[in-house]
Amino acid sequence: MVDKAHTNSYHAPGCIDAGLFIYYHFSGKINNGAGINHLDISSLHIERKLPPMKYLIAFAALVILLLAYMFIQAMSYKTRHYELSGGAEFRFLHITDIHIGLLFISSSRIKNTIEETKPDFILISGDFLDRPKHIKKLEKWLKGIECGIPTYAVLGNHDHQCFKKYPNFKNEFMQLMKRLNIQILVNETVVLNDRNNSAALALVGLDDCKSGVLFDKQIFEGLKNRYKFVLAFSHNPDAVLHVPEGSVSLFIAGHFHGGQIWLPFKLEYMLLRKDKVSRMGHIKGLTYIRNNRVYISRGLGTVLVPFRFFSVPEVTVFNIKP
Repeated sequence: MVDKAHTNSYHAPGCIDAGLFIYYHFSGKINNGAGINHLDISSLHIERKLPPMKYLIAFAALVILLLAYMFIQAMSYKTRHYELSGGAEFRFLHITDIHIGLLFISSSRIKNTIEETKPDFILISGDFLDRPKHIKKLEKWLKGIECGIPTYAVLGNHDHQCFKKYPNFKNEFMQLMKRLNIQILVNETVVLNDRNNSAALALVGLDDCKSGVLFDKQIFEGLKNRYKFVLAFSHNPDAVLHVPEGSVSLFIAGHFHGGQIWLPFKLEYMLLRKDKVSRMGHIKGLTYIRNNRVYISRGLGTVLVPFRFFSVPEVTVFNIKP
């Protein structure tokens, strides 16, 4: 007869105790005739080994190298060149997502790029800063890239969020833009001459479609009939979903940072972002949306963390040819 007291003293909380029982049973260390009560699990010593220290050191070194690599990527940038046909002749340089609080690219390097490429004008697609305390740093950086070239800009979601949190700061920011001769466009059109001195270009600056004031579609009415090239720019690429089909020659935006920290299978855009254009698969570079040619820049700065991974910052130069 099996002693119930001994039977109830054995508990199998998991696979370790069950495995030990099987091992002792088949190795003959348990008398089959005596039953399970003769196995005292509490008397067994189980040695659990930690990974050797060399593996822990190697893992830590790998993490440090990866972080260093991502920081170096955040400090570097590429100048990407595109030549497009469009009926007019001009060149412009595009910058976006400065995020001055976490920007590690000096103004002197960007100024060298501007001087080398000689654009007719410069476009900045918003996200200048996140907090008022960064205004002096932004002023210094923007003064550092000044080359006497006409510059137009729109606001991004981070700019608008900053203004909403600190309402009195917006006027200070706008005054700075005015002193620096940077014209902020809020759903406005500016007519520019091309290199043949003809009023061939309509430049449309669109406010951020989610944090700012959504534009009226009538802003594009008749532009393609009156001008050889219609260039629209905004911060969020989702703005192009509100642009009438086939109404612009080129639409420029930023916002996505090209991913900033690359994740496989575009997980960032599926899990962390609600932007429609990214979920359609348009993340960076040239594409077509609603019969409009679109370019999405990787931007310059970083947000949240001072790292980039497989998404090198960029300045983009467009050569438009007749």
